[in-house]
Amino acid sequence: MTVSNAAYLKSFHDVTVGLGHKIINSDFTFEIEGFEQYYMLAKQCPWPILTPAEGIEVPTVLGAALWEKGQVKFHQQGAVAFQETQLGHIDKLLIDLISKGGEFNAKIYEGTPQKFLVAKKIIKCTIQADPVDRDWENRTQPMMITGTMFYHYYGETVSGTSTPGDESAYR
Repeated sequence: MTVSNAAYLKSFHDVTVGLGHKIINSDFTFEIEGFEQYYMLAKQCPWPILTPAEGIEVPTVLGAALWEKGQVKFHQQGAVAFQETQLGHIDKLLIDLISKGGEFNAKIYEGTPQKFLVAKKIIKCTIQADPVDRDWENRTQPMMITGTMFYHYYGETVSGTSTPGDESAYR
């Protein structure tokens, strides 16, 4: 006898819907302090989350071991990607960041800087960009400058200008 009858499945649907609207991965913007005009070119960035670092193995008797939690991991890293323009905005941005010491602070918005649910503040960020592979056969996508962003996140957030479920948060 199957347990996936309509009433049973509807109960899961109701519980899931009751938890609220799901966040869509694309509904974010990344804004670098002092370079706010470039947020429309940031295609990808990490969404910081506080969590303990890797577990610490503690040896015990008879060769056994147990796990202790690690410190909260404030230093984090993740992939970034920017769409380059014909005027070289991102190339210039990276050079300007280096000329200002190579570090910056930023906000990552759930929404846009004008209308958002929450923003996460990250500090002491650096970007290590990868060399760009140009390709004669690739006529179908913008040039992307990708790399890794190293940053610090201490759980600092900014309350948004919109509320959950408010569809105008993204318009």
